[in-house]
Amino acid sequence: MRSTATPAEAPWLGRFLRPRHAACECDIIQWKGSGEADTPAADAHCRLFVDAAEGVIASAAFAAFGPPVVIACADWVCEWLSGRTIDAARSLTVREFEQALVLAPHERYAGLLVLDALTGALRDV
Repeated sequence: MRSTATPAEAPWLGRFLRPRHAACECDIIQWKGSGEADTPAADAHCRLFVDAAEGVIASAAFAAFGPPVVIACADWVCEWLSGRTIDAARSLTVREFEQALVLAPHERYAGLLVLDALTGALRDV
């Protein structure tokens, strides 16, 4: 399904067009935690990387493939994670993705995909 939404209608669109937290392959080795998830039905894949010290996430990055909403969700969560505690990250819900990015019901899977990748990344830190 192709989106015709404008950034005002779908805040996630601006994040897709200008992601700030995309990981560069050469930087992947520096991250302490990484997790990945995929959703074959949507042909989407997300890998999250986190760096934490003393229970606080210093930074996060992502590598993703799939529909624009997946890239937007991954970028948003990386921004949200920075400076938060690991416990706060573990309590993040898909509802927060929906509210922050104004996800339509059929876009909810993207938040769930990124949450699955985050769960894996937090196991390593």
